[in-house]
Amino acid sequence: TFWPDFARFGMTSLDVDITSLMMKRVYDIAGSTARKVRVTLNGRQLPVRCFEEYTGMYLKPAADGSAAPCMYERCSDRWEVAVGISDGSFSQVSFVNSINTIKGGTHVAHVADQVVEALLKKVKGKNRGGIDIKPAHVKNHLWIFINCLVENPEFDSQTK
Repeated sequence: TFWPDFARFGMTSLDVDITSLMMKRVYDIAGSTARKVRVTLNGRQLPVRCFEEYTGMYLKPAADGSAAPCMYERCSDRWEVAVGISDGSFSQVSFVNSINTIKGGTHVAHVADQVVEALLKKVKGKNRGGIDIKPAHVKNHLWIFINCLVENPEFDSQTK
């Protein structure tokens, strides 16, 4: 249980921004830790129990109300990857050792480049004689989700 020392910081309560940030981090923990971990918020267990369920919180449902198209794969005990469709600009949500890497990193570039290459190969096979599709065109419509465990990761700043 968390009880902030309001008097010490000259506050009477937590503002909406701080509360929202803390709530997001609790959901991040629920989505990036092992499935057997049960995470609660304000006495209620969160509906998110694994990374695959966590990714669904970001993707918009299809026009007919069905779940958003998303491909998920647990590549190994240390890597989980999901790919969805973005709104026209590349987006990513990634965790390295349960640390949210909001700027992405080499792990995101590594996965995104492989996905783009595979999609381009498939599209070019069906688009013979059509317009030239560049990797940037494909990447701009991807939403990449990564949850990985990396030994001795290197971060480029204190902001992770």
